[in-house]
Amino acid sequence: MKSFYKELSLKTDQNNLLDFQENLSPYVEDFDFFSITDLTQESFEWVKESGIQNGLLTLQALHTTCVVAINELDEPCLLGDLNRALREFIPKARQDRKPYLHNSGLRTKNLCEDDYKCDTNADAHMKSFLFGSPSQSVIIRDGKPVWGTWQRLCLIDLDGPRERRAVVQIIGE
Repeated sequence: MKSFYKELSLKTDQNNLLDFQENLSPYVEDFDFFSITDLTQESFEWVKESGIQNGLLTLQALHTTCVVAINELDEPCLLGDLNRALREFIPKARQDRKPYLHNSGLRTKNLCEDDYKCDTNADAHMKSFLFGSPSQSVIIRDGKPVWGTWQRLCLIDLDGPRERRAVVQIIGE
């Protein structure tokens, strides 16, 4: 059994849906935090670099306001629908709404003196709790990750723009 490990550093945007399809602009709002980084092509490179022919590739985000997902990315309207649904289901905190406890003066743990966003991002934490997982695993067969027709591997940042970290672990033969 062989093992391969790689650390990644990713710079995310606040919202990059318009990079996928510009005419989605009427559906993106100023306070949408939904940045997608497609890592599918990189998955082929990681497997090649690992030399592993058959096994598992796992990608894990090291942040609680990011998720790793496998889904369709080549259809930007689907991404716009997802962004809008998350915004409507768990809106960003505003003065005219009940405050999130995480963002309030009641909070006394895990405060972030060096990060202005960390103490006001309850919506991003709740979205990541409900929306996804911090990691996904993919089968490797004959030296390549196995992908379905429309499947793509992505990291979604629900609290960007930020510098993000993720790790890749590949095990197999």
